[in-house]
Amino acid sequence: MTFSLRTILLIALVIVLLAGGYGELRYRNGWYDHSDHINALAADKRTKAEKAIQPVEQKAAQASEESKIIYRTITRNVVKYVQDPNRTVCVFDDDSIRLRQQAIDAANAISGFDADPVQGQ
Repeated sequence: MTFSLRTILLIALVIVLLAGGYGELRYRNGWYDHSDHINALAADKRTKAEKAIQPVEQKAAQASEESKIIYRTITRNVVKYVQDPNRTVCVFDDDSIRLRQQAIDAANAISGFDADPVQGQ
């Protein structure tokens, strides 16, 4: 059997194209596997971070609820004080000092916001 030069070159070209296509397919599959692996690691890291921050968020929510009640009371007293017709007189009477001290005590009594910051792990 004799093959012409054209047939031999055509067969060689087909073999090279098939080999290149197979290599490209393997190359892309490797990258897809790698990206799936990296995405799985990121999902695990995100899950761990959410679990770590969940107690802190619950503590902050509880502290926020406690502070709303305290500040609602202080705000009600401040409104009474501001509606007083003599409020333009700049004298720090006992009521204004008491309101200020209540606000300071309320701010210092709220737990949960002074906790150590969560570091990235």
